Amino acid sequence: MNLSERALLGIRERELEERHNTFNKSANSRKRVVYWIGFLDGALSSHRIEQGEEDALLAEAGKFAEFFNDPDASDLAEDIRAKCFSSEDDLIDQLKQVIDDKRAELGSGTTSVETDEMNEFLGFCAGIICDGRVLEPEVRAILRRFKSSSILMQAAPFATLKAAVEAAMDDDVLTDDEAEEIQEWIAQLVGDGFIDTGIPNIGTVAKLDEPITDPSEITLAGSVFVLTGPMRMGPRSFIISEIEGAGGSCAPRTTKKTDYVVISSTASRHWRTTHFGTKIERARELIDEGQKLRFVSEVALEKAIEAARI
Repeated sequence: MNLSERALLGIRERELEERHNTFNKSANSRKRVVYWIGFLDGALSSHRIEQGEEDALLAEAGKFAEFFNDPDASDLAEDIRAKCFSSEDDLIDQLKQVIDDKRAELGSGTTSVETDEMNEFLGFCAGIICDGRVLEPEVRAILRRFKSSSILMQAAPFATLKAAVEAAMDDDVLTDDEAEEIQEWIAQLVGDGFIDTGIPNIGTVAKLDEPITDPSEITLAGSVFVLTGPMRMGPRSFIISEIEGAGGSCAPRTTKKTDYVVISSTASRHWRTTHFGTKIERARELIDEGQKLRFVSEVALEKAIEAARI
């Protein structure tokens, strides 16, 4: 291959990487909006604004605006702070309007129906728990979500919550113990609510399996890696070639043959819930089934590759 051919190949690789990054940016933006829609829907699932919920909505809207530079969330936070709403119904109507506007804004989009449903449900659970309590109408709303979605019914990360909700509603009455158990399972997914912690729920970490951070725990030779998100190390083609050079291989999706799912260092911890993509979700399913699959941080992978070069 002569110099001009190598230069042309490099240009094509950069173009492909730019297209990939553009696609990822669009998909990630959609995930954030879907999660926000779910959150507001969850907050409204009791059909009223509960005690402490307005404070939680203010904190969550402000944090969402901060993280994702969302003007609607910023306006909502400002209106709540300025007490612009004449009544509880007025605030409820405004929240419903935000939901409708965001759904219209999404349109058909680039991510799968499965990804949208998973992310919206996570937001829905966060909205329910934001005021630090779980009420019977909210549990019924969770159950309706499960029953109306084969995706949610079959999703391994939600299995324990589904079982708790079904058991609680089996006799059509929610006891205090059942409410507490459901609240705990929701907290396992999205963290505790604002009223309990004083910290906005949007921005907390879903309790996924923590990634490997020690490079000595990574075996490159003979292992199969799956990459998630844009990587700081460089283009995917470069990372794949480095892994292959150390005796490993890369796959486009998570399967039973996967040994490591690499979590991008550009995905900061507050994106853990809003980036609940299919690769991570499938990895969780396989881990629950007993597969010896591990999440690994990009930094740890990079150090392991550097050590393999020596």
